[in-house]
Amino acid sequence: MNDMNSTLYIYDGKNLNGLKSTLNEYKFFSIAYLFHMCDTLPELSDIIAGTFDKTVIDITNLITDGNYYRIFSERYLYILSENIPDLHFCINYKVFDKFTERFPYFFEETNTNWDFHDFEGVEEQVEPFATSNLNSNSIIYTYNEISAAKGLHEAGTLISLSDLIDQCEGISFQYNLGKISKILESQQIEYVDLSSIVRMLRLRPDLIFPFEILMHRITSIRKVKYCVEYARISDVDGIFPLCFSEKVPIDSAEDLAETVSEEPTTINIQNITTLATEICEKLRGHDAFKSDFQHNLLKFSFLNGMGERKILSIMLCGDSGIGKTQFAKFVSQVIFPGEPLIKINFGNYSTEGVLNSLIGSPLGYIGSEEGGELINKIDTSKSKVILIDEFEKATPSVYNFFYELLEDGVFTDRHGIAHNLDGYLIIFTSNMTEAMYHEKIPDSLKSRFDMVYHFVGLPAEEKQRYIQNTAIDLIENLEKHFGTKVEIHKIQNELNELCEYDNLRDIKRNVEDIVFNSFLECYKQE
Repeated sequence: MNDMNSTLYIYDGKNLNGLKSTLNEYKFFSIAYLFHMCDTLPELSDIIAGTFDKTVIDITNLITDGNYYRIFSERYLYILSENIPDLHFCINYKVFDKFTERFPYFFEETNTNWDFHDFEGVEEQVEPFATSNLNSNSIIYTYNEISAAKGLHEAGTLISLSDLIDQCEGISFQYNLGKISKILESQQIEYVDLSSIVRMLRLRPDLIFPFEILMHRITSIRKVKYCVEYARISDVDGIFPLCFSEKVPIDSAEDLAETVSEEPTTINIQNITTLATEICEKLRGHDAFKSDFQHNLLKFSFLNGMGERKILSIMLCGDSGIGKTQFAKFVSQVIFPGEPLIKINFGNYSTEGVLNSLIGSPLGYIGSEEGGELINKIDTSKSKVILIDEFEKATPSVYNFFYELLEDGVFTDRHGIAHNLDGYLIIFTSNMTEAMYHEKIPDSLKSRFDMVYHFVGLPAEEKQRYIQNTAIDLIENLEKHFGTKVEIHKIQNELNELCEYDNLRDIKRNVEDIVFNSFLECYKQE
């Protein structure tokens, strides 16, 4: 393309607005919009003639995509260049190297402009929705209150974009525009929710380009309003930088706005400390962990009160029967007395369809109306403590799910309904060794755990104390109910031998056997 006058502008997210301002006489279009208008070469010249003068075309998502043939894409871009006067291109710097690999002869170095990429800074956050020349819907509707989206879904006016596609497997997805048209018209759909798709596209950027084309095609069928949960605004702008220029709340501005209360939030340190102390007193041993837990629970209370931390997450590894599961039970019992602990055991799941079992199947699948185990248990318990047991048996799709959940405090089920877990404590347990944990768990998920501890067996003194107290409690209860007392000194040697075990469940069962055998002998003699 070096005989062309086109320039390739390389930008980063935070400087895209500067590029638009500098080229304020130009219209900006995503390449996906052109593919929506025409995805065959013979008709391309006629469609674009006289329509896109003084234009900048963003080709980022085309380069990210891996499904379109290189020769076709190259010829497509050449036809654009040959038929549009005063045409330029732009691309996000993250995929520039991939572009030069795929199209090494498209631009000479003299035809590339790096003025809108900050070499010194790191692109952390995109400033959403600056002014731009858009070619389709320019408004993205947002909701902060989950009840707003749920109400629209129940009323039949909101549907998730994921429910409009037939399947999404491997490197592609399938949809039928005729079927989509019937759904949108027959159900009088007003809103199409992007939340679940945006979460998926963060992990599958290769699918951004075809999904953007689909969004344009849906809009051409029916002028729907695209919406997304408020926490995903920055993601939407990063994934579809030229689709939306304005955000409008579905729910009230008072609910949506990130406001600060006129009165400062008060955290009762004494109450939190008392709860933490009661929890830790129930847990045998693990003194370093208990001290750290008390600190983290108090810290979480303040960070959550400011909206800075949604979930307190704890990963506990170690052999079976040394207190991991018991700790989760103690937390729920003390903080939410009388409420059942929300427990998910991945040992009960098969390796296929784990995520469906957890958060429900997509609409149209068998059992989709039943929801998932996590959703059902959250709905039936007021406890905000979730135990995720045998986490080593989870799958990569589950790891991705929890990465998103721990980051945002919200997850979207397969029906497009968002569930807010703000203020929850999630305790993950596993029999993994420390080495297995570092090998199996992705770094992106490791960084989301607030506490990671490897539980080891109790010291001998602590085990001896546990054995003694367990025996005394059982002896007293037997005497209270049946009037027969066991003399503990007669079974003390047998009890002492139990110190060789580490598994507390095994120790407790053996204590029960020793005490009950002695009790039965005494009971028979009376």
